[in-house]
Amino acid sequence: MGEKLVLFKKREPNDTELDDLLRSLSHTQREIEQAYNRFNFASDPDLVESYVYEISSLQCRYNYLLRRVKERGGSAAARTLPGREV
Repeated sequence: MGEKLVLFKKREPNDTELDDLLRSLSHTQREIEQAYNRFNFASDPDLVESYVYEISSLQCRYNYLLRRVKERGGSAAARTLPGREV
């Protein structure tokens, strides 16, 4: 009865790897938004196709980074990224 349930792993004060992952996650999110903007204004079929592949690739990277952040115990920190829900 005296046991304490821990929902989130406590973040180390100077966890530089988690900080780097969060920066990369935020950067990748901006890249996805930019790729969608380019896709929305493309009219050439070859460019449209290239943007589809670019968006798919960026989403795979985003998912990888998000998984790594969660593994490092930073799921609460990842929730603070604008425009994305975990």
